[in-house]
Amino acid sequence: MKKIVPIIALLLVIMIGCREKTEQANNTCPPTIFLQPLDNFTQQEAMQLQEVLEQRFRKIFNEGFEFETLPNKKLSVYLMNDSKSRYRADKIINSLKKEASNHRIIIGLTHKDVSVPYKGKPDWGVLGLSIHGTYACVVSDFRLKNKKRDYWKVVTHEFIHTYYRYHHCPKDSSHCIMKDAKGKADFSNKNDLCGCCKSKIR
Repeated sequence: MKKIVPIIALLLVIMIGCREKTEQANNTCPPTIFLQPLDNFTQQEAMQLQEVLEQRFRKIFNEGFEFETLPNKKLSVYLMNDSKSRYRADKIINSLKKEASNHRIIIGLTHKDVSVPYKGKPDWGVLGLSIHGTYACVVSDFRLKNKKRDYWKVVTHEFIHTYYRYHHCPKDSSHCIMKDAKGKADFSNKNDLCGCCKSKIR
């Protein structure tokens, strides 16, 4: 009986050590990014965007992320604003966050106009939104002038907010993807992170 106790204690130490190593490994693994096409944003469009993001993310983050495109999901009328003229970005995120986690980032993609309460206005149109702690975000191309060129940039911007919990570019660099748009839908000069943001994120 006396020999059994030390053996059990040793096994417990090994099990705890293995669990800690597993948790550390899980925390360092990049998440899988799920692209969720919404309403009239087709699954095919989302898959084309996925190809662009895979290439861009390898360049920006110096590591590969796993992507998966989900089947199209309809937007409920209950996710609209009071006047039923736009969809509320925060409501969309709340509908997506149930399936999200730090290892499962969900990005809602839509062509519809989305809005949030902002600057004293109850219904401010935005390109996208992330909510701290939800691991989900939503991005709309409704206000983009050049959707084909710039949509991936807005998606990347919101992903960085969502996964890295990173705010806007502290240098306010005009060429940085994380520059605060300040109400302007202009991403024409933004193709990468500035050196400051890269160092902080990495």
